[in-house]
This record gives sequence, C-alpha cells and structure tokens, in this order.
Amino acid sequence: MSELNLINFHQQFPDEQACLDYLESIRWGKDRACPHCGSLKNYKFKSGKLFKCGDCKKQFTAKVGTIFTDTHIPLKKWFMAIYLLTSRKKGTSSVQMSKDLKITQKSAWFMLQRIRYAMSYGTFDKPLEGVIEVDETYVGGKSDLEHKFSNKVAVIGMVEKQKDTGRIVTKVTRHADATVAMPFIRANAKQNSEIQTDESRIYSRLKREYPHKFVTHKNFEYVREDVSTNTIEGAWNHLKLGLKAIYMGVSPKHLERYCDEFGFRYNTRGLKDGERFEQWFNRINGKHLPYKDLVS
Repeated sequence: MSELNLINFHQQFPDEQACLDYLESIRWGKDRACPHCGSLKNYKFKSGKLFKCGDCKKQFTAKVGTIFTDTHIPLKKWFMAIYLLTSRKKGTSSVQMSKDLKITQKSAWFMLQRIRYAMSYGTFDKPLEGVIEVDETYVGGKSDLEHKFSNKVAVIGMVEKQKDTGRIVTKVTRHADATVAMPFIRANAKQNSEIQTDESRIYSRLKREYPHKFVTHKNFEYVREDVSTNTIEGAWNHLKLGLKAIYMGVSPKHLERYCDEFGFRYNTRGLKDGERFEQWFNRINGKHLPYKDLVS
C-alpha cells in the first residue's frame, strides 16, 4: 500500500469491518495467535469479530493487546488519526485532530498519545551502525544568564551519519550525564561503530568502548575533516520547530512520546505515506497505554 491519500483511504477503509479485517491480516496473517497465551488453537464466532482460545478459553478480538484495547472510538477514526499523524511532516495537534474526526479534544489527545506510544524505538529495531553522531539538547523551560538550562528537560540523541537513510534514536532525561549517556549508547550503537560528539565531559568514557572522535565547540570548531555533529543538530532544529509550531510546548512528562513521533517520522522519511502507515501497524503488538497511566 505505497500510495495512500484521503480519497483512496476512504475507498480502502469504507467501514468498521474493513478496518477490522485489515488489523487482523497485518497483525496475524494466516496464524491467528491468542493475545492472552499465544496459542494458535482458536476459533471464530459467527459474528466474525470475536474469537475464543481453545487453550486458555479466553475471548479476544484483533484489538486486544494493542493500543486499541478497550477503545469505544470506531476503528475507522483511529485509522484516519494514524494516517494523518504519520503523513503530516510536522505532526498534528489534538485540537486539529478533534475537528478532523469530529470528536472531543480530550479524546483526540488520548488517541494521539497512544499512537505516539506505538512509535517508540523498540528492542526489535536494529542497533545504529557505521558513523554515529551523538549529542544532547534541552527543551522547554526558561533560560537566564545565570542558569542557562534551568527548568529545562534534556534529550540525548544519536543518529547515523547517512544522508536520507540514517536513523535516529532519542532519550528524554532530567539530567544529561555519563550515567545516562553511556548505557543509552551501549543499548543502541553497534560495537565498533565510530561515535562522533562535541567535547562534552559526558562522552569522555566513550574512547574505552568505541572509536571516538569529537569537535571542540568552545574553540569554534564545528567541522574537522569528516567529524562534526551537524546531522544531529539539524535533527534537533526540526524537533524543536515542530514542538513550537504545532504543539505550542510539551510537558516534560509527555515529551518522550513526542520525541518518539519525531523519531518515527525521521526514520521513515524515505517511505511513501502508505508504506509509513503499514510500518506503524507493524509496531502495535504488545503496545497498550491505559488512560490512568497516561494521566497519573
């Protein structure tokens, strides 16, 4: 489904059953597995929407064990929200989504948070490799001359230095230091990858585990031969522009999901809208975000 626009979207998903059929096919294919116990021994009720496991005896639908669990909003509206959020380059606000779907702003906000939750960079993603740039930035809050990063939230990111195809991974943290940066890099960078950073002390231990090169920004050195942090800094500019222009600021509590949205769109920028739509559905298994967890 490489080509997808508003016209053929409504042709492909004309009603709730069409959406449910698509969800079942992309989630299970020919091997329908019980989301409760994983058993392939199950059967369908006459309604065509409900299944029962032959082993654990529990009933389920294709929604169970995904972000659609317990939702009362029609799947067609969910699908439209997913299409709009993944296809718009800078995202979309809950206010705009509520108008597009004719639902309350509160419902639209909850839907968007769940959709972003499924965009997170997971353990099934391959580690970054090759030449990787690592940097940290600060989001929100107010700066003053005495405390430059006062009341701000740090985001550490790493990106493959490959034009048009390099992937990005981010992590939101209250404090950007070596105790956060090193485990983050180990978890997401393939061994023997070359890491490029600035001169920040939080990367001083890198040379013990990875080939490490850096530029010294305090000496106005931003590029030295092929060493720089220009790619990751360009990504930060895009992230902050979207947060400011579309979302008008984001609370620290929810910033991780907005970074996940940015990262998902960045990592799929070479795909067509329909391919990106399918890519999102490939990430939904086991992803569930109850409302009480979201607002607690």
